Amino acid sequence: MRFNRGKRYTYYNSYSSSRRSRIRWDRIAIIGAVVLLVIGVVVWFNFSRIQLAFKGYSFAQQNEILALDGDGVEEILSHDKLEHITQWLKQSEKVQYYDEYEKYLSLHKDMEVAEVISTVDNIFENYVPKLTTLNYSNDQIWEVLKTAGVNEVKHLVDQQYTYAQIEPFMKVKGFVFADIDQYMKVYKESQNYNYAVLITTYPFIISENKVDQSYTIQNPDDILTLVKKGFYLPADYEPSDLVNPDPDKVKVASDCDDARLRKEAADALVEMFDAAKKEGYDLVVNSAYRSYAHQKETYDDYFDKYDSVTAASLVAEPGASEHQTGLGVDLTCQAVIDDKLNGIENSRFGYKPDYKWCIANSYKYGYILRFEEDKANITGIANEPWHFRYVGKEAAQEIFNNGWTLEEYCLNKGIIPDIQKGQ
Repeated sequence: MRFNRGKRYTYYNSYSSSRRSRIRWDRIAIIGAVVLLVIGVVVWFNFSRIQLAFKGYSFAQQNEILALDGDGVEEILSHDKLEHITQWLKQSEKVQYYDEYEKYLSLHKDMEVAEVISTVDNIFENYVPKLTTLNYSNDQIWEVLKTAGVNEVKHLVDQQYTYAQIEPFMKVKGFVFADIDQYMKVYKESQNYNYAVLITTYPFIISENKVDQSYTIQNPDDILTLVKKGFYLPADYEPSDLVNPDPDKVKVASDCDDARLRKEAADALVEMFDAAKKEGYDLVVNSAYRSYAHQKETYDDYFDKYDSVTAASLVAEPGASEHQTGLGVDLTCQAVIDDKLNGIENSRFGYKPDYKWCIANSYKYGYILRFEEDKANITGIANEPWHFRYVGKEAAQEIFNNGWTLEEYCLNKGIIPDIQKGQ
């Protein structure tokens, strides 16, 4: 008998093979459906928690929120995450105002939570419906609430002021709701919203009005910074860009302590001196930058020489001098210097043709005569025909065209420094 050793025989059982390979998809489908049903039930009963989690609420916060009734939960879910939700939940049951609490606190960060709640409750329950009848939109109401509290909103309602009436005043830097009635009154006379706000809120801008509140300037580098009694420079302020004007172009008096100006003002002065020279005028710098300490020495010296009223009209208080800004310059001319060398002591720059040229042309280079003889009631300083202030060409042109002082320009254009109360 022969055997074929190269051929292998296997036993094939069709029954066992088909049994192993068959997959019971029907059973898998049933199991899958059950799993999905369980997941669906879990999601259904925890849907609010899941939504809260996606908004960023912690598990503990979710528990506190979910303890509310359904409407309360839905109210919270209708807003972005309320950062102070724990405080609102602890101190107020008025879930419908939680978003308003959050917005108001974001606008008034220095307020306590309890004060925010009482303020918002009062405003939205008693006055917002009335503002709505005056056609205030929701956005307009929140514009008002950026600076208004209960009393201010109540006043708007009591006086029936529409948003259209108050909006132009609100746009002016320095606006405060407490003065809204006076703004309205002044506007009737001036027809200028800027003027109405600033002369009411800061009446000392016109120097004949009493200074009842002093402020420290926070942006002294601004070219248009109004510096005067009431608006004071910090004692330690010194411009960082002080330079001496080009000595080949700008003549400096031998007794000038400091001829430095801010770079922009110095460059403009070079232009002005060069233009004057071409027309036959010989200008000279008599004084420029003066530190707070130097101004104090000058101020004290004047008070030693004169009575307080006269001294105050002749020299600025320390911190209220434009010389400290690096933008103020005192001018003279070679003719005055020559007169003094020749024994003519009463020679004055204000009487020389060089002065008249400056009055007619300085604005072209960004300079204005700062203290005019007939404007002392506005500026607070008696006539100084030698003192010029750099304000930039655009402002100088407008001031020249209107015959304004810097105070009048600021009042009409709505320009005041960034300030903080106190000196």
